[in-house]
Amino acid sequence: MKNTCFILFFIPLLVFSQEPLKRTKKVLYKNERNFGVNVHSLGWGLHGRRVWNDNVKWQHFLEMDIVSLKHPKQVKTINTFFSDAKGYDFGKQNSTFLIRNGYGKQLIFFDKPDFGGIMVSAVGVAGVSLAFLKPVYLEILYQDEITNEFYVETEKYNPTDPEHTPYSIYGRASYFKGFDEMKVQMGGYLKAGFNFEFSKKDEIIKSIEAGVSLDAF
Repeated sequence: MKNTCFILFFIPLLVFSQEPLKRTKKVLYKNERNFGVNVHSLGWGLHGRRVWNDNVKWQHFLEMDIVSLKHPKQVKTINTFFSDAKGYDFGKQNSTFLIRNGYGKQLIFFDKPDFGGIMVSAVGVAGVSLAFLKPVYLEILYQDEITNEFYVETEKYNPTDPEHTPYSIYGRASYFKGFDEMKVQMGGYLKAGFNFEFSKKDEIIKSIEAGVSLDAF
């Protein structure tokens, strides 16, 4: 009987002698700022967002995207008759990039525990989209009728011009050529997706957002 009492006496001591797990207290900030890189199927760009926390489940935000946009059928080519020719996109008349400004809401499905993890939320955005169209300039080859030597002229690409063929195009001109002729088209965009935030520190945001966006002009 003494042996039995001795064992029972030390069981609670062994249990309570362990130190409790220390967890940092989770902080709910009133607002956030985040910046990142935007990669999509037709280009890439920069992204910024200012977020306000409504409560533990809902957030609202303002965002801005600056992204490039290429045609789905755009293919880079090169004039193989000249070894030092420059690559260009045949048939491309304008270089396009978008500036988006929108308002969105974010619903948190699964928040991170106090000791870390992944926060999963759904995101929806609507806003104004501006398309900036810069005409494409190419270097066109011509042959001197007297000396038969080739020379290059920088011209705005025109698909109806008989001189602008794959055989006479030497390559692309400077990207900055034509900025003074840029045109702007106004439209709108919608965006929806899921955000996965995995930072271990409340004051630092590390996240990946995946979804779809639609621009209409």
